[in-house]
Amino acid sequence: MSEKINELIPEILEIIKTIENKNEEIQLNEIAKELKVSINDIEKAIEIAIKNGLIERIDNSFKLTKKGLEVTQTHREKYLHEKYIHSSFLNSITKIFEGKIEDWYKHWHHRHGFDEKSLDEFYEGIKSLEGRIEDILPLTSLKQGEKGIITFMYGGGGFVRRLAEMGLTPGTEITIVKEAPFHGPIEVCVRGSFLAIGRGMASKIFVKKLKENG
Repeated sequence: MSEKINELIPEILEIIKTIENKNEEIQLNEIAKELKVSINDIEKAIEIAIKNGLIERIDNSFKLTKKGLEVTQTHREKYLHEKYIHSSFLNSITKIFEGKIEDWYKHWHHRHGFDEKSLDEFYEGIKSLEGRIEDILPLTSLKQGEKGIITFMYGGGGFVRRLAEMGLTPGTEITIVKEAPFHGPIEVCVRGSFLAIGRGMASKIFVKKLKENG
């Protein structure tokens, strides 16, 4: 039970951060509904988060502390790293030799080849994310006709500059127009222009999927 409650905390922090940015009232039953857990579990997780200095209660609401923001940031980096960067069998093997990561900035830089500028942009993308990191997907996960908002890219400065020259920058809406068979290129529409991009490139562009009604 304790482990389950502790695992909920980073996701609860992300939701509180999003609600806080929108200046909306935090409803625990809505958080429970989104995470598909009981409100009792949410209350227990919040009690632990307060005790550990991750959030503070202000009147009838909650606010993330500096420590809470740091935990949220680490959760997002760890999630991306394990869910997408080391998702293949070969990468899973290499992850074994990485050991416990103490400094994510150095890890992205030295292990994954981010230069300073692209790393800053990468961090800006995940810091400014509204919602849970679990809602972010690689562009290759969207189907024909689906839309998303570009959140950040995974790659070095040359890769990011190349995407920018194509109009693929954070905050831009992108639509999947057509998927070529046999893992061929993906045709997308960006700002009214149609582009064909390879799946390798598309897998490094992360988006927040838009619902049909926007």
